[in-house]
Amino acid sequence: MNRRQFLRSSSALLALPWLETFAKGNSAEPPKRLIHVCTDFGIYGPSFFPTSAGMDYEPSEYLRILEDLRSKFTVFSGISHPDIGGDHASAACFLTSAKRPTKPGFRNTVSLDVVASQHVAGATRFPLLSLSTQNGSPLSHTVTGADIPALTLPSQIYANLFIAGSKADVTKELDRLRRGHSILDHMKERLGELSRTLSRYDQQQISDYTEAVRDMEKQLVAEEKWIDRPKPTLSEPAPAELTAQPYGSPFLNPADSIGRARIMFQLAKLAVQTDSTRVVSIYIKGSDATPPIDGINQGHHDITHHGRSPEKIEKLKIIETVKMKAFRDLLISLKDTSEGGRSLLDSTQVLIGSNLGDASGHGTSNLPILLAGGGYKHGRHIAGDVKNNTPLAKLFVNMLQRFGVETEKFGSGEGPIDGLV
Repeated sequence: MNRRQFLRSSSALLALPWLETFAKGNSAEPPKRLIHVCTDFGIYGPSFFPTSAGMDYEPSEYLRILEDLRSKFTVFSGISHPDIGGDHASAACFLTSAKRPTKPGFRNTVSLDVVASQHVAGATRFPLLSLSTQNGSPLSHTVTGADIPALTLPSQIYANLFIAGSKADVTKELDRLRRGHSILDHMKERLGELSRTLSRYDQQQISDYTEAVRDMEKQLVAEEKWIDRPKPTLSEPAPAELTAQPYGSPFLNPADSIGRARIMFQLAKLAVQTDSTRVVSIYIKGSDATPPIDGINQGHHDITHHGRSPEKIEKLKIIETVKMKAFRDLLISLKDTSEGGRSLLDSTQVLIGSNLGDASGHGTSNLPILLAGGGYKHGRHIAGDVKNNTPLAKLFVNMLQRFGVETEKFGSGEGPIDGLV
């Protein structure tokens, strides 16, 4: 038995979280992880960036949502990839820093997540888990610059994590899940045997972990139930303020990008907690449709092009407040998961940001960037020059070094960024 062994029963698998009981024969420290999150519609700068730098910065409107996590993250301003341009096409360069993506003959370069995954290749079932809230993701690229397709269906990701065997085995297990049978039902006897060998601390670890698995399964079942349910018909035209039909699940409503992101966050947390992977990238793709958020009655993309309209900016802030709360919940879930006497967040670097600094004008400078966890001494605002930006890839050098990669360069970044302890 070791901390990465899977419990097996039939075609079901249960990957164990990091357990101190079995750490003595392996590593005394939990493994290091990386999670990258890119939201492609930007984050409204005046509500995101603090107006002062250093440890004593006054939190901005959005950062007040994360105030109880202040000591767990560093916020950056005056940072971006040089010579990107390319408006929405710049998303393809968020983790690579390759220049001018709209130029004819453009060829991307290797992405941060791929370099990190190569460093730990063979240590986990999945070197890299690339996820997206909709079909397609521009984030992950091979050493030759080729796109790496992202997984978009929660049931597919769940099956990859917890079900082994043929396509028929996967279908059978998912059918059992729809009938209310948890994958944990296979494991009752095995879990009982395991618990008798664990410390009291690790027993609580297993209890918390299995509860998270059950919560994820309930979400998947709720999603599946609505697939064939007929939508209501209206005898009159829908009013403009009607934002969405009662889909029942975020993944059945293409406009609910934040709801979809929340599910991806849950799956990402389970994946790193079980050491199924140590590198995850999540792309939150925006939508032209109206998001199902109270007070919003027009398309998200249209709202981002606010042209400094106070009315549109207020609507944008409503949407982005919901998004910031989703980011907070991701960080809280990692912080509240214990391993080895520390939190999962302590061993996980979480990069949250966007390829757009000014979504209204498709600007790609002064990007909203936040780095949480990973064992850094956080709690500060590192402010760069908003006109002569620090290359974002310098921060990627910090992250790779912290992950164990010996390097002084990544993309357009020469050496690590100053001020990150």
